[in-house]
Amino acid sequence: MNASTARYGPLALAVVCVSTGSILVRLAHAPPLAVSFHRVFLASILLAPFGAAAALRHWPTLGRRERLVLAMAGLALALHFATWIASLSYTSVAASVLLVNMAPLFTLLLSWAFLGEGVSRVVLVALAMALGGASVIAAGDWSRGPEPLKGDLLALAGAVALSIYHVVGRGLREALPLAPYVLGVWSIAALTLGLLAVSASVPLVGYSTRTMLVLFALALVPTLFGHGLVNRSLRLLPAPVVGLFLLGEPLGASILAYALFGEVPSHWTLAGGTLVLGALVLVALPGPR
Repeated sequence: MNASTARYGPLALAVVCVSTGSILVRLAHAPPLAVSFHRVFLASILLAPFGAAAALRHWPTLGRRERLVLAMAGLALALHFATWIASLSYTSVAASVLLVNMAPLFTLLLSWAFLGEGVSRVVLVALAMALGGASVIAAGDWSRGPEPLKGDLLALAGAVALSIYHVVGRGLREALPLAPYVLGVWSIAALTLGLLAVSASVPLVGYSTRTMLVLFALALVPTLFGHGLVNRSLRLLPAPVVGLFLLGEPLGASILAYALFGEVPSHWTLAGGTLVLGALVLVALPGPR
């Protein structure tokens, strides 16, 4: 194995893994809150053997503020999964995945608004492009009725929630090793989603063996493997390179949706998606952001 394969191979595999997320959500045939809960809960169970010992060492050392930050990050992640997974019940895979991938732009905007970090002109241009693309997608979905538009709005809400998760947890990710941080956030997110499901009278048990196997695959492939490989790649490659590779997720998910569900993106989604992807490329390219 040459050096390029060792560095870029895991990242390419990560893109393939995360591209299956929306497909597995559709295949689960379960309520969105139940899917969201099991995705995070089962991923926490799978991660526990590798992170529990480190978590027990580091969690007691956290101060009150750091524990609050950990809780807020978990709540934001729960909101991300709840809204984005629900969006797939109303709009196309292509539209949902394109819109939720706008999270990096919202992260930059929130960092500017709440952390005082500078935002370059390139970022402002990219944000305008992405919002324009989202508007084109929404306009096309509006012509098909209110439900696809509801899905678009839920996907955008998922992008905003994910950006809040990134901004809130930024400092804590430096204070905690990766496994204890992820295990803590996932556990809080699973508890939150479980409480939301119970309050909404959504059953969390009693599903078929097939559905539980799909939910297990959702926890394992895009969540544990996919995001784990992304984190590994961030230690070996520049963040812009990783960001550019991850733009393959909307394409991969759309191809899988066409192959499995016969779902063809509309002309509006293709046009708006081109603007969104162009905006994300601008942000991912090296340079001051």
